[in-house]
Amino acid sequence: MSEKKKTPPKPPRDLDLRSNPSEGPLDPQAKRFDIFLIDTGWNSSVAKLVRSHITTIAQFEKQDSIYILTPEQSIELMKFAPRLIGHDPIILVYDRYAPPAKKDRRFRGFRLNLGLVKNPEQALARLQEFLRFIALNRTAVPMDRAIRRELHREGLDGMVKILREATTELL
Repeated sequence: MSEKKKTPPKPPRDLDLRSNPSEGPLDPQAKRFDIFLIDTGWNSSVAKLVRSHITTIAQFEKQDSIYILTPEQSIELMKFAPRLIGHDPIILVYDRYAPPAKKDRRFRGFRLNLGLVKNPEQALARLQEFLRFIALNRTAVPMDRAIRRELHREGLDGMVKILREATTELL
């Protein structure tokens, strides 16, 4: 009889994603975000594109931590948020900064659901736009306002841009 070796379970990682109250203004060179790639492994062309650009993302976000979840970890995470099934690959960004006036340490962040985009070229454009947003808004104190203004595309200018993209997709 052969005896199977049991590997000891890995200790859970101590990863505290809650925001940290800050004493002063944001330093553009300091760590602000924890970035996660969530991909359950559907092996879509968009997922392959995102994985092929991980090193580029890491070069832009040198001061931040990037975590690439395995398909198993991604599936376990999706079980807690089943409305996101089929939206991956997802780039999830946790904002570690909390303005000095905020004493709570709630989770703050935003995400890019690239699984909703079927065309790899459009997904690459969204990914580039997302990285540009992070770079330009790294020191934005009310990050939620910047997200609503630029990522959710509030206002008439945003509507025109969305309509222009929608008509391009129909052609």
